[in-house]
Amino acid sequence: MKKKILFLNICFFTIVAVPLTISANGGVWIWPPNIHVNQTDQNAIIAWNGQEEILILSTNWEKPASSQTTTLLKVVPLPAEPSEIKEGETEIFDKLVKILNEKINAMQAPTLGEDGKSEGINAGVEIVFQKTIGAHDITVVKVNKGEDFSKWVDDFATKKILEKKQVSEEFKNGLLNYLKRDINYFVFDIANLNEAKTTVKPLIYKFKSNYFYFPMLVSGISEISESQTKVNLFLIFDESLKLPSQVWHGNYNYWVNDNGFDIKLNNDELKSISENLSSLFGTNIIVRRFEMNGKLNEISKDLMLFPQILTSNLSMGIRNNDVKILQQLLINEGFWESEVGATGYFGPITRKAVMKLQNQYKTQILEPLGLSSPTGFFGPYTRKYLNENIFIGVK
Repeated sequence: MKKKILFLNICFFTIVAVPLTISANGGVWIWPPNIHVNQTDQNAIIAWNGQEEILILSTNWEKPASSQTTTLLKVVPLPAEPSEIKEGETEIFDKLVKILNEKINAMQAPTLGEDGKSEGINAGVEIVFQKTIGAHDITVVKVNKGEDFSKWVDDFATKKILEKKQVSEEFKNGLLNYLKRDINYFVFDIANLNEAKTTVKPLIYKFKSNYFYFPMLVSGISEISESQTKVNLFLIFDESLKLPSQVWHGNYNYWVNDNGFDIKLNNDELKSISENLSSLFGTNIIVRRFEMNGKLNEISKDLMLFPQILTSNLSMGIRNNDVKILQQLLINEGFWESEVGATGYFGPITRKAVMKLQNQYKTQILEPLGLSSPTGFFGPYTRKYLNENIFIGVK
């Protein structure tokens, strides 16, 4: 009955597009340092077909009315080197919202039921791509050593005639969090805001990924972390995939609207919105809208949805790719207490993190086994909980 009431409420829900002042999303540094820039909204389309992902990212910015040009340096972490980066059109979000609203209005209540390359500056940070794309000055780097990153940013700022910035400890720790998860490509996007409101076309990133991914943590550890913002995400995926009923899992200090409401599109409809997006998919596609409201510094993790491929028990001494996937999940979800990253080896660090996960969700994992204390063994009940609530299934 609860599900039915929820669905009837959804039937009267209309997706509203916020007026878009567009630029790329991510962690932000600002020049000159005495100017306050506020991020009011993020908008993103995230399309994933199981092997490749396309991100179309935009942000609304506000700054004091002034003749002084403000320069934004935005940083977007990616799990792989992008195979393509190009400009998108500002209308793409409006097109998507329009067609989704048409779908909603037409629905009857159903039965529930990237090519310039250059050598790296040093071994710790290597430049893999540099290009000016429209209003965007783009540099993509691969970070191999987190301790070299701060110096690299100073050198990069000097080269771009920007005042040196002190990289905060919080940002360094956040960077380490990405590197632990094997997310070591970072897009540096420089754009100028000349007016209080400036329209810059969004960027489209395409890259290989074996999980559904959207970077959110990086915004909360940068200079815009105090922004009160709304994050609008449109998740696009093949109809054969089944996302968890709630794509954002765990405790949070911000309002989340994720009602599990999926809208079906065919490939021609998606092509009318974006040929880039339609190229990822076959005939039938699903779109789900996901929204968050709150301060950016209250977001402590990224959106990472892994496919449901963990089928075996995992315990001390095992080394394989399943362990690595589990470790990436545990790091992102905040259960990891080590400077070591995802290695694929199940040792004491992994066991302790699994115990924290089990204790967090003991009602679903431990109590059915008659246990009151976590074991650190990744067995059927822990796997079942993740498969049903965090991992992506197949219909």
